[in-house]
Amino acid sequence: MVDSSAEDDYERFFDVAKRSLMGQAFLLTGEIEDSRDLVQEVLFRAWREWPRISRYEDPQGWARRVLHNLTTDRWRRERGRRLVKLMPDALTTPAPDVGHLDVIEALHRLPRDQQRSLVLHDVVGLSVVEIATELHAPGGTVRSWLSRGRAALAADLGIDQSREEEAAE
Repeated sequence: MVDSSAEDDYERFFDVAKRSLMGQAFLLTGEIEDSRDLVQEVLFRAWREWPRISRYEDPQGWARRVLHNLTTDRWRRERGRRLVKLMPDALTTPAPDVGHLDVIEALHRLPRDQQRSLVLHDVVGLSVVEIATELHAPGGTVRSWLSRGRAALAADLGIDQSREEEAAE
């Protein structure tokens, strides 16, 4: 049994982690229901092991790693199936638009380190230093993964990066 202060700590962790994990899970799976299942599994595992996990320097980092590992396991089991199978009569929430699905599919074609770096940086909002710590990689390597991942996504999605850079100036 978890004592009340540990329960309060877990509730704070849950409130902060749930939204971020859901966004990460959706980008990794492209499916709302799968994302909910994965996040529920991560949060259940965190609850079950909370006395140990709460002592970690970064419990949310632990949760993100578990989520990514669960997602990778799921991809391996479902290899060969289409990425997204949405049937209009089965939807309980609005489906993402086609542009979102294109980004998700392009993200799935990236190498794992580039994929994780982009999701952690651009979705979760971690800094390069935080990503480097979480992925046990030098900061320069993380910057390279981010740069290469963005370039590959742009090429895959047919985005002219020179125009994007000109527009940003």
